[in-house]
Amino acid sequence: MTVVTEAHAVALTQGLLAIGLLVQTTELWLTHRLYDRGGALAGPSVIPGLCLRFGLTGALLPLLGLATGWLPFAVHAALLLNSAWLTIRSRGPVCGGSDSMWFQVQLGLTVAHLPPLGALGPKLGLAYIAAQSVLSYVLAGWSKVRNPRWWNGQTLRALFASDGPYELLAPLRQLADRPVACHLLGVAVILLQLGAGAVLLLPGEWRWPLVAGVGAFHLFNAAALGLNRFVWAWFATYPALFVVGG
Repeated sequence: MTVVTEAHAVALTQGLLAIGLLVQTTELWLTHRLYDRGGALAGPSVIPGLCLRFGLTGALLPLLGLATGWLPFAVHAALLLNSAWLTIRSRGPVCGGSDSMWFQVQLGLTVAHLPPLGALGPKLGLAYIAAQSVLSYVLAGWSKVRNPRWWNGQTLRALFASDGPYELLAPLRQLADRPVACHLLGVAVILLQLGAGAVLLLPGEWRWPLVAGVGAFHLFNAAALGLNRFVWAWFATYPALFVVGG
């Protein structure tokens, strides 16, 4: 059963993209001086680029629901180029994996709004976004499968005992002295990420629990580690997961 239509999925993806990028761009604006020492966002030219990024992202909100026409395509294409500029300008993604996923979502939405493709555009764009979302989980899980430190919990114990780079919640630091709990958490993360690969094979009504599970995983990481940008980036891929495959 299809939970949402392709038009609704495109509009919802665009809305989540807009909100997430507005949050991200605001954070970069307020903290760009912190990157000056390393040179990632050093120099005055970054300010006009961030202003343009903020304006283009804000323009996406009144365009929600417009899946055709050159105007929404032009905005998405300009924002995609701006993201490419930011990556080149900073010599790599400023916000790591979330930047990479944002770029994939933007690319999919740009294809979805390409007028010459007609009804094929949303299908191709959403399929691309869904594939990137699933691959991100499966590849992350597979990399952990091959790492014994994830299976035995040593990676998580080291994380919970460290002083950086994340601002850990105080209760999590106590888990560093509980190897069994870290072992179980490590295995659970591996199984969750690998299991996310099955989402496109499930009937529509059975996708909700799995998507809710990986969504809760991101929310936990945001609360525990401050990875709020990952929440918006990956949540923006979820509408595509309900209209592709099955």
